[in-house]
Amino acid sequence: MRNRRLAVIGAGLVALAACGLSIVFLDDSTSQTRNPTQEAGAESPPTWSAQNQEIIRTALERKRDKILKKGPKRFDAPQEAQDFFMDQRLPLGGEELPSDHLLSELEKLKERETTLAAQRGTATSWTSIGPGNVGGRTRAIVIDPTQPSTMYAAGMTGGIWKSIDSGANWQASDDLLPNLAISTIAIDPTNTNILYAGTGEGFFASIFMHRGVGIFKSEDAGVTWNLLSATSQGTTLGAFSYVNKIAISPDDSNRIYAATFSGVWRSLDAGQSWSVVLRNPNVLGSPAEIQATNGCSVGCTDLVIRPGSSPEVLFAAFGSFQKDGLYRSTDGGDTWVEFQTAPEQGRITIAIAPSDSNRMYLFMSQNSSGFLGRVYSLFRSDDGGDSWVSSLDFSHPFSEWLMSYISIATGCFQSPVIYSQGWYDNAIAVDPVDPDVVWVGGINTLRSDDAGETFGLGGYWFFFLEDPSPPNYIHPDQHTIVFHPDYNGTTNQTMFVGNDGGIFRTNNARAATSQEECPIGPNPGPGPDIEWENLNNGYGVTQYYHGDSARDVDVFVGGAQDNGSSRVQSASTPDQWKLIYGGDGGYVAIDPTNSQRMFIEIQFFPEILVSHDGGETFSPAVTGITDTDGLFITPFAMDPSNPDNLWTGGQRPWRTTNGAVSWDLAGPDIGTAARISAIAIAPSNSNVVYLGFENGYVARSVNALDPSPDWHLYTNGLIPGAFVSSVAIDPDDHRIAYCTYSNYGVPHVLRKGLGSGNWLPMDGSGIADIPDIPVHWVSIRPNNSSELYAGTELGVFMSADGGASWHPFNVGLAHTIVENLDFKDDNTLVAFTHGRGAFLVHLMNPCSTGSVNSGNGPVANVLQVNGSDGGASAIVTVDTREPVTVSLDAAPAGPTGEYALWLWAGGPTDCLDLTFNGSILGSTANPTPLDSNPPGSPQPLRCLMSPGVSPLFCGTVGGRTSPLAVPWQATKARGFRNPGTFTIQAVVEDQGANNPTGYSVTNWVVLKIQ
Repeated sequence: MRNRRLAVIGAGLVALAACGLSIVFLDDSTSQTRNPTQEAGAESPPTWSAQNQEIIRTALERKRDKILKKGPKRFDAPQEAQDFFMDQRLPLGGEELPSDHLLSELEKLKERETTLAAQRGTATSWTSIGPGNVGGRTRAIVIDPTQPSTMYAAGMTGGIWKSIDSGANWQASDDLLPNLAISTIAIDPTNTNILYAGTGEGFFASIFMHRGVGIFKSEDAGVTWNLLSATSQGTTLGAFSYVNKIAISPDDSNRIYAATFSGVWRSLDAGQSWSVVLRNPNVLGSPAEIQATNGCSVGCTDLVIRPGSSPEVLFAAFGSFQKDGLYRSTDGGDTWVEFQTAPEQGRITIAIAPSDSNRMYLFMSQNSSGFLGRVYSLFRSDDGGDSWVSSLDFSHPFSEWLMSYISIATGCFQSPVIYSQGWYDNAIAVDPVDPDVVWVGGINTLRSDDAGETFGLGGYWFFFLEDPSPPNYIHPDQHTIVFHPDYNGTTNQTMFVGNDGGIFRTNNARAATSQEECPIGPNPGPGPDIEWENLNNGYGVTQYYHGDSARDVDVFVGGAQDNGSSRVQSASTPDQWKLIYGGDGGYVAIDPTNSQRMFIEIQFFPEILVSHDGGETFSPAVTGITDTDGLFITPFAMDPSNPDNLWTGGQRPWRTTNGAVSWDLAGPDIGTAARISAIAIAPSNSNVVYLGFENGYVARSVNALDPSPDWHLYTNGLIPGAFVSSVAIDPDDHRIAYCTYSNYGVPHVLRKGLGSGNWLPMDGSGIADIPDIPVHWVSIRPNNSSELYAGTELGVFMSADGGASWHPFNVGLAHTIVENLDFKDDNTLVAFTHGRGAFLVHLMNPCSTGSVNSGNGPVANVLQVNGSDGGASAIVTVDTREPVTVSLDAAPAGPTGEYALWLWAGGPTDCLDLTFNGSILGSTANPTPLDSNPPGSPQPLRCLMSPGVSPLFCGTVGGRTSPLAVPWQATKARGFRNPGTFTIQAVVEDQGANNPTGYSVTNWVVLKIQ
């Protein structure tokens, strides 16, 4: 055993020997490996099928070949993912995300949505299509100690979730809560209806990633959550931006402690007010009278209260990428003493044995260059933390790699690079009834039965592609370990783990672990007997980057952070998504003519793969690409007119015209050393391709399929240094295009018009705008180019007038990050979110068109309705191939009032759609004139109008109530199905001060449908 010791300094504490400060570097030359063939036991091999075992073996053989050439490909890349997340969103010249601003915009958005809901009544609603079984990064799990069937969990950017049946089903808890990163949840032991949730994920090298806004509190068991103002306004600005742990005193639930990047904070009044009791001088330079730590970038990453202590004995761990230290208070946080640690001390997690509070463990990673995230040691105390000793036996082959990929680092493969992630996934917990049994979580899950000297594997991560997975499969990257409140080690051995795959549960946590890190060898040793169950039953927190929908069948595929690419074969089976490839999933493209052919991507570039069997198997599809300079998630796009044409690229564009059999370089460094961040191909012309860049500019080619295409770089009206998150091209006219920016503080939707090189902002204004939040995607409805949908940081916004005005379109959709929007067909829109999985909405269908105009008589499809007093009538022949536009030629009288346009029809027609600029507002079957409406008959369509406000929905109403405010400039009625003559009547109603009784103008026309 190689001992490492932690020395303790301070009055009344025991100082350990000086040799305890020695530093031992463990490099690749000292790592120990084993040949799995030499350790074959007499026991039977694991139970997974021979066919799937061979699939996994082949996959790892390919992985080995890539490792030898390029280094190992991780299942995920957390730091790179966070850097990419930040690069897309930062304000120009800024260094951190304005989470307070985001929260403010959310509150204003809620008010807008409340107003719209009151006006429109029943509206089109989104439906979640899952995944309810894939999960996402979960750092917090708590269980009601008085009613263990009630559980709470939180996903990064996915909000807080609750189960009342032990995880059999999950529901989002207060879906109006902003979907910020939730790193910790604490439940009041004396009143389990009270919970606290800390926001911000402060474990990264640059902590300005998933920035929080403070601490939320619920007093009704998670039904509603309210931000504690003292954590957002009443303390030093930003001090609670990253709340990593919350601990509640078992003796006085009004005493609450918060471990934050600015230090340890204490509340004595259940969160109403807070004061810092141990400060991180890197963040808080004052007050000088408050004890400071040595200082580090991430501050306090863990905090525990020793059970049975009064006043509370607290332990607080500071540091990760830089050393800081371990601190203890024996007076409830009033004073602290520092434990001396070696310079290589990285992130520390702390665990106290529930059955013996004298037994404590520290799980410590390294911060040194070349060893970042590798385990430093596991320390044990048998005297309540007075003294510590390294208990880890480094002669055991797993010990050096407790925070690394054990299967890569030891027996399976030799590797020039071994990734370790102790700064990112670092968890520890002690068995409730046996202080010698301790669990740790890094990339893998491991258990020690000898007080932390040696460990055995508790599960395997690389069986994610096997369906069903073997019982000892558990997703990698562990963040929290929680035992059932009634755990006794015999009849109840239930334990829960939160990781990058969501929530997993075992009911036999005391079963045998395994010393076999390579279970697919020729003669594998026995695997662990511990069985894991995926508990993501409706726990929809998957973080998609991109997704696509099949056109010919009901198939959806998305690429997700931490969770590869997954597929579902029906929108009605949200809990039946299947993981079809690992890594960090990226862009997806499904052949619209053949859903069996699909392309997916994993992190870094070029990493595109193709499947010809609907996602069952994949093969690399990057032959010919020689560049490696793409974004972490590099865009690629499929030509909607010819699915054999695909585009991708780093600084230079690459093109294939043969379904990715081979790729050709299709241009130079167009964006002046900037990488491609968005791609769009015109639906009406395959030669027209737009490229967006990470530096804010957009390029276009109108001969993109030529051997050497010409490219024009647009800059006029665009924002230098911004991040172009998407580009969309008008489906009817490729000269019109839109691009979006995902940065704060800039215009978010821009439009390039006909024959113009200028891009104009199209964010709207006033109460009809897109707020100052990142916009990640814009989609144009295929059958109506005036109808736009934007995916933003807080849901979806819709425009019915080509971007002149915008309104929230979030009924049924959480206020979460919408990364991309995909039209499955003309009337079905799918949203892939970064935190809440995928959603689908069926847009209102236009009525079927009738017979084509025969040419008899003049055709006039614009019906002018005079806004002044007096009526008019005419007989008009209309063409059913085009919409019939009914517009006001002047604003009605009553400048301060609201105006209403009533449309109804009588005659041989069975359908009338009322639309605004092509966006369907509502439909009525068999419409009849108002003056002949018998009781119970279909009612007319009515829209209440105010200048400058765009509608989303108009209802059929029987009285003069207020469905929805719309502009008076224009509406459209279309879709008359049968020929004949009928009447359409427009009533302009002034409800303002000039006409308090209501009516002012009635106009009507007679239409002859041919």
